[in-house]
Amino acid sequence: MRIHDTLTRKTVELVPRELGKISMYVCGVTPYASAHIGHARTAVAYDLLKRYLQHAGYVVTHVSNYTDIDDKIIRRAQEQGVTPLELSARYIGEYLEDMAALNVLSPDITPRVSESIQDIIELIGRITTNGYAYVSSDGVYFSVRKFGRYGRLSGRSVDEMRSGARVEVNEAKEDPLDFALWKFAKPGEISWDSPWGKGRPGWHIECSAMSLRHLGAGFDIHGGGEDLIFPHHENEIAQSEAALEGQQFVRYWVHSGMVNMGAEKMSKSLGNVMTVRELLEQYPGQVVRLYLLQTSYNKPLKFSISGFGQSFTNYERMAEFEVFLQGLTEEPHGSVKAEFESTCSSFLGEFDASLADNLNTSRALAAVYEFMTRVRRTASERSLGGSEASRVLEVFRSTLWVLGLDQTSDYMKHKSSLLAGKRHALVAVAAEVEAAVDDSRSASDLLDAIIMKRQIVREAGQYDIADQIRERLRGVGIALEDGIDGVRYRIRG
Repeated sequence: MRIHDTLTRKTVELVPRELGKISMYVCGVTPYASAHIGHARTAVAYDLLKRYLQHAGYVVTHVSNYTDIDDKIIRRAQEQGVTPLELSARYIGEYLEDMAALNVLSPDITPRVSESIQDIIELIGRITTNGYAYVSSDGVYFSVRKFGRYGRLSGRSVDEMRSGARVEVNEAKEDPLDFALWKFAKPGEISWDSPWGKGRPGWHIECSAMSLRHLGAGFDIHGGGEDLIFPHHENEIAQSEAALEGQQFVRYWVHSGMVNMGAEKMSKSLGNVMTVRELLEQYPGQVVRLYLLQTSYNKPLKFSISGFGQSFTNYERMAEFEVFLQGLTEEPHGSVKAEFESTCSSFLGEFDASLADNLNTSRALAAVYEFMTRVRRTASERSLGGSEASRVLEVFRSTLWVLGLDQTSDYMKHKSSLLAGKRHALVAVAAEVEAAVDDSRSASDLLDAIIMKRQIVREAGQYDIADQIRERLRGVGIALEDGIDGVRYRIRG
């Protein structure tokens, strides 16, 4: 596999520390508010990487942390009258529900800052002993200028850097670029004992301590959003290698691109967020995931709610293709079997090559769509069924698992169940719009008749009536999506 390494600024071959095994640490969330679509993109990107590596035969150890102690958490907890750990625990629970809806596999290890204090203190001790840190009036600081390789990851020189967003500025520091390893406690704040006084960890030290604790020096992949390159990951490299005395901290640095809302990145601090929960009220989790996969993981993603319509259509095509394959029973002739086996082999080769090329999901998805089209066309011209249909289905499902889009069967069952629950409301809508169907028909038949009625009035140029039918369906929780391949619908529970 080839992966883009931020440190070398090159797409390089991924050579693991240990043959057949991959160790990966991904910076997790700071749980002081609901997760937004930017968090979802990061989680989906590294979930895809993990799935592909497992598919390729690697044993993957995936660690992702929770920053459950942080200035923002403390302030928000004070506003709500709860403890910081109560607040973070609530949002961690919410985040886990969101990730489950997006079919993100759970990391193997999920350490929390509050449970890693001793590891953090020991690492700060090593940094201080090695001469890279000093004690000030309000905490322990890392001395940036003593680490000669500072700035390699971000490509910035120390002299060009200046204090700014997320860089702490105060008179207690010897240099504005120095950053806190340990913050002395303020009155009423949560704190722990340390050799330097009661306090809590700085922002950056936690990830160094937790990654080294669970994966050891020289682990394979360190990931996160590209907004963490500076200062967070730059500082991680400095403090970790200062403690390790020359040992390599990480082999490859991988960063996912930002989600942009207009001209700005989406972030909780800017307030321009679309939360995962808000999206899940409108679209199934698999559709949200597919939307995130359509753009290469390390490129900026310009958020557009209108783009989810095409993702919805494409995911339903996948679900319908699986149903189509399951319905084939006739056994094909030998020559046709060979043709379908060749189709499967060619598809798998293109799919694997796409993801091995720095997780090129747009190319991988194009291969999936072409495979579905080719199989349907060949099946309509000849015969596909029996064992060969099972083989095609097996191949299709295996690739959907890698993409994390493998919940098609559950999706179709859930959609059918939701629609059946709206039958009574559809009877009323059908009568109101004078659709040609009696009220003894199934919910599916009723909806088809209403959609047909809307199509008839549209073709007659009666667009106001067509819009009224759309709004009437929306009122009972059914949203219509017009596309080049017809009308589809999504259902709110």
